[in-house]
Amino acid sequence: MMDNQRIKKVLGLRRHLMSQIKGQSHAIERACSVLERGAFNLPSAERPLGSFLFVGPTGVGKTELTKCFTSYFFEGDNRLIRFDMSEYQNKEQLEVLLGDGSNSQGQMGRFFELNKDEKGELRGGTFLLDEIEKAHPDILLILLQVLEDGRLTLRDGTLLNLSKFYIVMTSNIGASEAMEMRKSSAETVERVVFSLVKEKLRPELVGRITEQIVFNRLDYEVQVEIAQLLLDREINRLMEQFNTSITYNKNVLELALIEGFDSRFGARPMRRCIERLVGDALVEQILQQNEPVGLLTVNEEAGTLHLKVSAAART
Repeated sequence: MMDNQRIKKVLGLRRHLMSQIKGQSHAIERACSVLERGAFNLPSAERPLGSFLFVGPTGVGKTELTKCFTSYFFEGDNRLIRFDMSEYQNKEQLEVLLGDGSNSQGQMGRFFELNKDEKGELRGGTFLLDEIEKAHPDILLILLQVLEDGRLTLRDGTLLNLSKFYIVMTSNIGASEAMEMRKSSAETVERVVFSLVKEKLRPELVGRITEQIVFNRLDYEVQVEIAQLLLDREINRLMEQFNTSITYNKNVLELALIEGFDSRFGARPMRRCIERLVGDALVEQILQQNEPVGLLTVNEEAGTLHLKVSAAART
């Protein structure tokens, strides 16, 4: 009989992911099917809890979705083990990652060491490989072992059991083609992208992945939702950090959209823009020895944000 806490957690999964990831409802639905089966340990004990290939343009939520479900399901630090495969494209870089065959376990072994419990066993989490198409071919061979029997063998012979992990690979394969197909249906875009995936990745690797998902590009309406989410998240973070109260008017959101919207690079420029605008407004008040509290507004002349501080809050 499953414990009620786990059932409650799984029941809240879709709602939680939908509240944090905008414009990718179809991706969330398909991912949740795998995540739910993994949460109840339905896959074979000799394989990972589930595996994904997330494909799409940069900044559309592939890595963000991975972070989000990992933090939701797994409590504690070091539960997301992430590597950027663009950094491991040749033999020398591969030895840094996996070890050189001596006593060194490489970067990968050291990261997994941080995930172990008091008994020295891996606690489980998510193993994320960004831009998988850029990886050295030997890494793709190693991934076959991971997906087939849940094991990862390092160069020094260390055997890691990844049966308690979700495996996520992200890729930009077909992203430029998908961006040009603005008037095409989602089904047509997916068909084109997956045909390119099959050309660039080993078929035996693709065939072992539980779910392959093409993420949508983010249109303006979705980026409005994302800007609102990021703005609320950043202000809430700073309020908690400074133990203060900050509100903002609608002009702040409008400025963030004007400066941060980028149809090509998705939400990443928006996040950087909001962090800069809000951060600069707080720095301005801190340098004047004012508490960072009050109403965040737009300085129309300067095109920046300004934090209006009440007289009671001034020091």
